[in-house]
Amino acid sequence: MANEYLNNKNFEVIISRFIIVKKNKVKFEVLSNEIKETEKRTSNRKNFKRPESWDAIEKEYELHFKEYTSLKDGLTTAFYLLSENIVRYRKFNLIDPDDAIQEGVLICFEKVDRFDPSKGKAFNYMTTCIINHFRQLYRTARNYNELKKKYQEHLSVTLEQKVTNRTSSGIHKNHYSDR
Repeated sequence: MANEYLNNKNFEVIISRFIIVKKNKVKFEVLSNEIKETEKRTSNRKNFKRPESWDAIEKEYELHFKEYTSLKDGLTTAFYLLSENIVRYRKFNLIDPDDAIQEGVLICFEKVDRFDPSKGKAFNYMTTCIINHFRQLYRTARNYNELKKKYQEHLSVTLEQKVTNRTSSGIHKNHYSDR
């Protein structure tokens, strides 16, 4: 899969459409939940008749949900491809490649709502987001390893001091011999 490349125009169209459909999906989820709550409250009434507009809203929600799912699948593939190519291109020593690819996909979904086509290209924006995130992961891993090394050195020094203190003070002898 990593031998493929993203077409920036298609990528931007999918992202723009995804953002619009995601907003509509949320809007119709709210409407659908409101309809269900209203039906629960009014279902006890004998003369209650469900308005036809509610059925239309629920059908439209289902259409938006299906489109949202298909666009999300397309974006997942595109983000995976982009992350995989970046991981292959930039070797970060302390980061597992499979984890980095997954992190790249997740960070793209996290940042996709902030993309503005008038400010730049989708490919550049997402690449920058992924690389910055990878750099942060690398710094975190490096700092963790340095802290771990310092802690191990501290433990070894402390252990050496305890051993030298015990042997120099005679604690290693039988404690009950003085009694």
